[in-house]
Amino acid sequence: MDVFLPSLVVLGFVLVGIAVLVGLARRRTRTRLRLESDAAAELVRSASISLVRADDLVQDATNELGFAIAQFGENATREFAAALTLSRRQLTEAFALQQKLDDVEPDAAAEIHRWNEKIRAVADEATQRLVAQTRNFDKKRGVERTAPQALDQLVRRLDRSADRVKNGARSIDRLGLSYTAHALAPISTNVARAQAALDDAREAAASAAARLTAGEPVGEQMSAAEHGLFTATQLLDAIESGEDELHIGFANLGRATDAAAIELTEARGLRDSHDEADTSANLNRVVAEATRVLAQLGGPDRLSDPAVDLARLREVMDGLDVMRSEARNRQLRLENARTALAGALLTARGQISLTRDFIGGNRSRVQAGARTRLSEAERQLALAEAEADPVIALDNARRAMTHATDADALARYDAR
Repeated sequence: MDVFLPSLVVLGFVLVGIAVLVGLARRRTRTRLRLESDAAAELVRSASISLVRADDLVQDATNELGFAIAQFGENATREFAAALTLSRRQLTEAFALQQKLDDVEPDAAAEIHRWNEKIRAVADEATQRLVAQTRNFDKKRGVERTAPQALDQLVRRLDRSADRVKNGARSIDRLGLSYTAHALAPISTNVARAQAALDDAREAAASAAARLTAGEPVGEQMSAAEHGLFTATQLLDAIESGEDELHIGFANLGRATDAAAIELTEARGLRDSHDEADTSANLNRVVAEATRVLAQLGGPDRLSDPAVDLARLREVMDGLDVMRSEARNRQLRLENARTALAGALLTARGQISLTRDFIGGNRSRVQAGARTRLSEAERQLALAEAEADPVIALDNARRAMTHATDADALARYDAR
């Protein structure tokens, strides 16, 4: 009996633990089911609210469409009518789904959930569409209410724009005295186009005034007049900004030509002082071309196209810069070669003299190889001394030194 007592105690604890776990699992299941039931109920409630709201709005929109047709006409309300037709079709679909949910036939939980989601989505879409159309016509009615004041302001703005058209024409004429037709091309037709847009706007404004007197809607006519005025304003603004851009471009061109004149002076000095005839000739060619372009651009009666002229000047000055850079490099190479040449000649002469003396003292033992290299060293030295180009002369002197050194090494080898 004493042996089995601890085992019974352990078994009791195990059974208690199992009971606790089973209780917790059942509690979680009940909680999950309650949450799922609450969510399903909320979905049903939400779908019902959306359906009722959409149905009420369709009825209100039907009345609203009738008022809109009477006020604005069928053409202006065609989009509203199409939206109402589509929303009615969606609402019919939603009610059909609701009927399935309300009939006596039992439905699966998944179907109930899917149908309620569909009802809510379709009803909300129909509602949003009709709300947008209703707001649009509310705005149109606001326009109609303020139409007399807005039309009066619009006419005054049209008068001010007419003065701007005259100023724009004077600006184009004035710019034509300084700039080419190509430079003025982006804005040259703006005056005529602005005048045409203002004429259309005035015609629309006159039509609006007549309809306003007759008590008819004027929204479309006011909108057309505003559009014409906006177009004219944009075209006239472009004349002003285009004039500013031309003047800025002309100022930039002036600064560029001044800088080019300074660079040309430096290039002429480099051309005249360069030691190489070919390089001087190449420099002279690009200097002449740049001089010709500068003279053309600086003509007193010449019409300017700042963008084209600046591009042309940059092209010719880029060519001049390349040639100047090459000429400077060649001049620096000549100067460096001239500096190194004296030392190279002195070293080569010394090595040739030493090698010749050694061979002369060991004539019976020194073979042809050493003598051949010595002869070549003397020939290269003679070429270096006779060469006018310091770069070529330096190369010859260095070759003379190399051959003399090789001759000395071979001679000493033969002598051993």
